Amino acid sequence: MTEQKIVPVNQLARYLSMLLSPPMIALGVVIVFAFYSPIGLGLLVEWQSFLLGIIFVVVGPILPLSFMVARGKITIDVRNRRDRPLLYLAAIIVYGSGSVLAWIFQNYCMAVIAAAYVGVTSAIALTSLFWKVSAHTAGVAGPITALIWVYGLIAAPFLLLACVVGWARWRQALHTVPQLVGGVIIAMFVTASVYWLLWTFP
Repeated sequence: MTEQKIVPVNQLARYLSMLLSPPMIALGVVIVFAFYSPIGLGLLVEWQSFLLGIIFVVVGPILPLSFMVARGKITIDVRNRRDRPLLYLAAIIVYGSGSVLAWIFQNYCMAVIAAAYVGVTSAIALTSLFWKVSAHTAGVAGPITALIWVYGLIAAPFLLLACVVGWARWRQALHTVPQLVGGVIIAMFVTASVYWLLWTFP
């Protein structure tokens, strides 16, 4: 009886972890910034802004991870911390390239969110050298903080998604509660700092 109750809950945790993974959250934010930007899209039209975001914020940063998982080199959760620095570095380079390109096209919504991803990923990478902080909760809290900064408190309820992701990761025994909370705090602080510095330009 107990096992029959536990298994569905674990499956739910895995499904939520995948559904609310950092790339999926990034996809949602890219859609919002590409099609509902409150400050325009600079020299780009909507589909161009969307494509830029997909390449440099959603797909590009996870290509090295996907490649290594496909080859059986690492697991999708990257449980071994020694495998993480190179993946983080690759993601930082892609985010940074996207931010620069977006600035060139005066697409400030995409430029600043990509810059925020550079900051958060760098902070998580440095923290991961000595502590297994949660990139998943950071991957939710950071983008939602960006939405709050751009659109106001109407986006604040979406922060509850960080709690959902945190529960899912905790349920799978992938992180402790402090590691999950640490991801949220780091992402919110770094994202807010980036927006405080850069959002005045648009």
